[in-house]
Amino acid sequence: MFKTLQLLQVLIVGLCMGSFFNVVIYRLPNDLSVIKPRSFCPSCKSRLSWIENIPIISWIRQKGRCINCGDSIPIKYPFIELLTGFLFVIFTKSSPTLYTIDTNLFFQVILSWVFLSLLTCIIFIDINNLWIPQVLINIGFIAGLLLFISLDVYHGKFLDQSLTIKCLCSGVISFFIFESFRKFAKYIFKKDAIGRGDSKLVAMISLWLGPLGTLFAVGIAYLVAAIFCLVGLSSNLMKFRQYIPFAPFLSLGGLLVWFFGNQFFVDQVLRIYT
Repeated sequence: MFKTLQLLQVLIVGLCMGSFFNVVIYRLPNDLSVIKPRSFCPSCKSRLSWIENIPIISWIRQKGRCINCGDSIPIKYPFIELLTGFLFVIFTKSSPTLYTIDTNLFFQVILSWVFLSLLTCIIFIDINNLWIPQVLINIGFIAGLLLFISLDVYHGKFLDQSLTIKCLCSGVISFFIFESFRKFAKYIFKKDAIGRGDSKLVAMISLWLGPLGTLFAVGIAYLVAAIFCLVGLSSNLMKFRQYIPFAPFLSLGGLLVWFFGNQFFVDQVLRIYT
């Protein structure tokens, strides 16, 4: 059980990571390096001092405006920082239950942070740009493979018992199934109803969650997306046939399955039908 001081440390790490995510979310769609130059104002391009980079506090201190040009700093920046800090704490307190990992808790927490970080960036980039960066998908695949290879080596599992092979197969199969569905939808609607990036995202999520977890994640995504569209259309906040980003719903489904574990959703399904 994590103590208050440890959770405070995790919160600070999450806030700092959220600040970095803001950089990633802004720079990747603009084909800019996320490493250098250091953070700058999007309006006047002036470099930010260290005190202007302090998560949340700098936005409050500057009253939501750039010190140099006076332009307003969108509230989405402190929101993403605060959200990331909160999620880091939540995912740290409840380590993943999807796999039976008897390694130390620190290793489990790091896994949660990596998965959470990738999907958080993908969510906001897709919302802003209707685009999923291939580099984040690649990182997700590499991180997932390294994760399961290390687990196989640790547990001495190879070939037919290999978790790496099972999850890799899950990712490949999930991609082809979702991609077939995407092409079928394109044939029916005579245009792209689902982006190919979503197929790649499903494959990446499947590598981490496995086939059953992916089934739950995609199911949750479609359910939440359907509710979102119904509410949007009924309140005239959306137009019929309007494009909406689907990656946020897929990512939300993936995070919920990672957080609660497969068994939780199995129990809910059984409760409904029994």
